[in-house]
Amino acid sequence: MKRPADPSEAGETKPAQAALESTSPLEWVIAAMGGALVAATLAYLVICAMAEPPRPPAVTLSVTSITTTPGGYLVSFRAENTGGQTAAGLQITGELRDGEVVVESREATLDYLPQQSERRGGLFFAHDPAAHEVSLRAHGYADP
Repeated sequence: MKRPADPSEAGETKPAQAALESTSPLEWVIAAMGGALVAATLAYLVICAMAEPPRPPAVTLSVTSITTTPGGYLVSFRAENTGGQTAAGLQITGELRDGEVVVESREATLDYLPQQSERRGGLFFAHDPAAHEVSLRAHGYADP
């Protein structure tokens, strides 16, 4: 009895060889680009992890607008974190001052202020902020 011929002898190719031969050059180029992007991302993450320790939050507060509301006045502010860490539960105090005298004080909390980002908020006052000096300060935060 005659044994069946080997598929490679009969001119048939193995499935793996067929897949490799049917892969177009464009597919190889795209696969290489994807691999390069993954390698670059991993290298970046390793370099960032080995770099100097992150700087603490550096919060800058500024008044963006003052608006009259039915209940008084709204002082809108912008909080910018130029530091290297996130500040959670950032406590902000706004004061209306006449020289050294504090006319009115209000507080707000920003839940989350990531590094290198900004958030906006507002404080409601009963007295007109335009007639006083507006002072904004960050008091404290928690590590997230």
